[in-house]
Amino acid sequence: MMLFATVKTLFAPSLGFAEGMPFLTTFTATAIGGVLGFMVFYFFSSQIMNYLNKKRKEGNRAKQLKKARKIVMMKRKYPMWLFIFILPFLSIPVMAVVVRKFYGRDKKITMLSCLATILFALLGCVTYPALK
Repeated sequence: MMLFATVKTLFAPSLGFAEGMPFLTTFTATAIGGVLGFMVFYFFSSQIMNYLNKKRKEGNRAKQLKKARKIVMMKRKYPMWLFIFILPFLSIPVMAVVVRKFYGRDKKITMLSCLATILFALLGCVTYPALK
């Protein structure tokens, strides 16, 4: 369950509850797995980005520039907390790489992202029994 939580924190509690684990154990395992997954992908995202840049072809520069402009406009238009609390819906690795790339110099981003991951673990633990 912790391994699954490193990628999808919101849906990981369903595994714990399906196995009959109590709420506190499920929440703790999901939160720890999500935070560890975020930390691993956050601190190794520069190596991941370097690897992906080497694999990418030197294709159309105009298309790459247009995509880069869209990303910069998104960063300027939307605040940091919106990225932190929306990206866990996608996945923890995507969240970590995007947050590191956009806000890597901000010191409080790591703590806020870990807090958001814990909140999503709690949200998953609270909503799954209600849906069942």
